[in-house]
Amino acid sequence: MTEPNAATPTAAHVYFAPGTTAEQQATLYEGLAGLGVRAQGAVVGNYRSATLTWMVLVVLPLSGFLQECGKNLAQDAYRELKGVIGGALRRTTGTAPEPEPVVEDDPVLMLEDAETTVRLVFTPDLPDDAFRQLFDLDLSSSPGRTMRYVSERNRWE
Repeated sequence: MTEPNAATPTAAHVYFAPGTTAEQQATLYEGLAGLGVRAQGAVVGNYRSATLTWMVLVVLPLSGFLQECGKNLAQDAYRELKGVIGGALRRTTGTAPEPEPVVEDDPVLMLEDAETTVRLVFTPDLPDDAFRQLFDLDLSSSPGRTMRYVSERNRWE
């Protein structure tokens, strides 16, 4: 695994489902920039499957990103990350109705590790403990898996 270089921001590719608002996109970009991530993005109609199962997909060197967040932000790291993800998934109400994203069930933001292709699924209702646990996950032990936080077991699986 490559260690992040504090002098060089982490690069990320961000994919938004159709219907993701400009406000949601801007909130995510600003939040990622605040965490030292330089992101480029696009709105996509289809990505790796016919039906999108996520609202936002962020692909980056996730292990290094999470380790760096943990080092830089210490005990408050999970709050910062939770704020970024929550802002991206927040539904907004305006005078004109926004088109709904083409996403199954609840809005989902996924972080995908560029190295192991492990995906972490985030929903708006994740508890604080789910975010705290992120900094101790060993992504190399689960290559190619999609992991969700299972509240009943209080862990990522």
